[in-house]
Amino acid sequence: MAHDILSVDRLKQLTNLSIETLESLLKSPDISSQQKAEIAFKILEMVGVSPENFKPSSISPSTNGFSKPIQPSPKTEPVPAPDYQSVIQTESLFLPADHVFIENFLSPEENQKILEIALSKSDQFVGSTTTTQAVNYRQSSILYATLFPDFYNLMRNKLLQTCPEICPKLNHKPFNVSQVEMQLTAHNDGCFYKIHNDSGSEKTYTRVITYVYYFHQEPKQFSGGELRLYETELKAGSAISHNNYKTIEPRNNSIVFFDSRCKHEVMPVCCPSRKFEDGRFTLNGWLRREDN
Repeated sequence: MAHDILSVDRLKQLTNLSIETLESLLKSPDISSQQKAEIAFKILEMVGVSPENFKPSSISPSTNGFSKPIQPSPKTEPVPAPDYQSVIQTESLFLPADHVFIENFLSPEENQKILEIALSKSDQFVGSTTTTQAVNYRQSSILYATLFPDFYNLMRNKLLQTCPEICPKLNHKPFNVSQVEMQLTAHNDGCFYKIHNDSGSEKTYTRVITYVYYFHQEPKQFSGGELRLYETELKAGSAISHNNYKTIEPRNNSIVFFDSRCKHEVMPVCCPSRKFEDGRFTLNGWLRREDN
């Protein structure tokens, strides 16, 4: 029986040719800046790079213990590491927009404490960017975990306690958590983050589970800012978002967990007062596995 399937070598040739064609267009003086930006994003998508920008160096073993590996139970089974030097994936893997949503994740006192931390350090937030320095792709401000070490440890322990019950609900094998990445993010009026995934590059591929903990002042002074989680197709090193998606409302003291490979976005926030304290706040980050 004949099969209409491209060989790995042929697929590589076509991918390289497509990238070369797009690169030549980037150098053309007849192409507008906006068109060049769209072409650049297409190249990144083809090679499996996601336009997000977490800085692992901001939480390093040399300055604190945040990156210290967690000692796993001997019964846990590591998730196999993808080999980025192996053959290109020729069959699609479909990831549904599955997630785990938990309300009242922290105690009322802990929830109030992280809000106080955010408001007291408002002048230490920095503007968020992407690895591609893309314009109009992400708008928010972040506070690195090195600036709230005590609460980082509290949250880290809570996440590690919760992880074993999250994995089966996401249809994921148990894995040895080697690092808990975390940052505090503030979204105010007009802020957003366009479609991306969190593990689409060689630097981020050990991210297994993404988490987003929501908190804000009561009563809530903003609207929007929903998390939109897309059904995602993984093929040939690329993550492709499909039309099917689920929407998660940012509720105070709630947390959502999902597969870091899934495409997602933060919808625009509307905060009429534009006051920092009235915005949408999150503790967000990633549970990494060991790099086998």
